[in-house]
Amino acid sequence: MIVEASWDTFLDLLEEGNYPVQYDEGQILSFMGYVTEDHEVLVGEIIRLLGNLLRSKNYRISGSNLAISLPGPGKQYFNADCAVLKRKSEYIPLRGEMKATANPVILVEVLSKTTRNFDLGQKFQRYKTIPSLQQVLYIDSQSPSVISYRRKDQEGTWLIEEFTGLEGAVPVLEEGTFSLKALYEPLEL
Repeated sequence: MIVEASWDTFLDLLEEGNYPVQYDEGQILSFMGYVTEDHEVLVGEIIRLLGNLLRSKNYRISGSNLAISLPGPGKQYFNADCAVLKRKSEYIPLRGEMKATANPVILVEVLSKTTRNFDLGQKFQRYKTIPSLQQVLYIDSQSPSVISYRRKDQEGTWLIEEFTGLEGAVPVLEEGTFSLKALYEPLEL
């Protein structure tokens, strides 16, 4: 669902907290609908795998409720299925006690039928504007496949790699890898 609305109307809706919503320059975006168990299992697995890989390296892993603010003059507020932060969070105040982080280094989206086009299109275009962001991972919820976008330079060059099947390993920054087998093992694909 996409609805034209002011930033203040969005913040009012956000404070009510009934369901997840995002905001992109004058539009409230909500893709809430039926979520499969496989989707949620993959979110849990990627948080576990990244946590194990990055635990001793001063990173923090969060789930899908972390607010992410994007730079620029427009008002933008997104949630990823998983966000990785390094060191101290930088926050953008929203209103009152509400704030959004501005410095994720990794964002992860588990793709579903209802969010695939938005996540890979408009949302990725917005994510690329975050200066601290070094990697975006897209995890397919229906087959063993991960697409990795890694920032090569600050001029906007991104390396795109696709990993398929259960034999591959996905590099995470310069910190190591996780295997697709470990990610997809709990699913019955």
